Amino acid sequence: MKRVLVVEDLPQVAEHLKGLLGREQDVQVMGVQTQADAAITQATTERPEVVLVDALLQGKVSGAEVAKRIRAGSPGTRIVMVTVPQKPVTPRPDEGVDAVFVLPGGANEIAQALGGEKKPAGGAGATAVYSPKGGTGKTLITVNLATFLRRSGSSVAVMDGVMQFGGVRHFLNVPPEAKSIVDLPPGGAMKAALPEALWEGPGGVHYLLAPARPEQADLVAASELANAVGLLGGTHEHVVVDTPSRLGEDTLALLDAASAILVIVAYNAPAIENVKAALETFEELGYRKQKPILLVVDQADETGGLSKGALEHTVGVAVAAEIPTDRKLVAESLTKQEPFVVTAPNAPISQAIGALATALVAQRRK
Repeated sequence: MKRVLVVEDLPQVAEHLKGLLGREQDVQVMGVQTQADAAITQATTERPEVVLVDALLQGKVSGAEVAKRIRAGSPGTRIVMVTVPQKPVTPRPDEGVDAVFVLPGGANEIAQALGGEKKPAGGAGATAVYSPKGGTGKTLITVNLATFLRRSGSSVAVMDGVMQFGGVRHFLNVPPEAKSIVDLPPGGAMKAALPEALWEGPGGVHYLLAPARPEQADLVAASELANAVGLLGGTHEHVVVDTPSRLGEDTLALLDAASAILVIVAYNAPAIENVKAALETFEELGYRKQKPILLVVDQADETGGLSKGALEHTVGVAVAAEIPTDRKLVAESLTKQEPFVVTAPNAPISQAIGALATALVAQRRK
């Protein structure tokens, strides 16, 4: 069900929009807001999938400003500006305008504005989370990033690409009977079977799990990992892939299938040297010309005298986000097997995950 919020101060226009939306399948109108501040608050706290904003909104805050503020507070929400032919508006996703609906409009126009075509095909929304060294918080960031993106209103899938000793099962309360990628048939038959193999985790994130037993890892070919990423990308707006540290055939298949790579690093010399070596390999593989590569600094408040600028200069890649240390909250999250962005959304570490999600969405819009 696609939740839609309407921001419109003219009653007759609001009724027209509600009537059009009411005839759409799988659309739930969350309500109509006539005031900018109330609309921004509801959109950023309840995070609807779509917000229709009157481009001619009266008051101290314009419709364009409402769109910008909603974009900042809920980056996964699709924003549609509602206007009239005499006042044309150009879609500008970076400024909070994903689509435009011109009144009076009809069923075809409203359906197109709502973004039925928004879900990318062929893994276009896949983000690989990679670290050349284990124990860097890679899986923890994967799970919480995906959960935050889902809470922002996007459809999200996580693929545990670590076939041997995959970590996602240990971070969440996955039931023993949950299926995994080994339950999927190979090749073209995978598409039909995929929905039944997904496990729905906290917040409505869909998980394609790694095998429950390490000896089952050899049952999945590297080509089938890439196939699964592509199929998930055809039905979800975001796919987040937890990748192995070793740059073997399976890792390279996942990195090939991704449209962006997040590299996890810390402010210490060994971690930086490992990342530098990995990035040099990415250069040889052509990744740095093909797709954005962003750095994520974990435990970023433990700098050891190093700085963000020095790190970026050393490895030649921009830092997308810095995740602070919160050992107590992380320990509680692991014990309860719940993402900390759910249990403590206002904690600095959760806010940093939100900043990472915003950076990732902005990169995709570029």
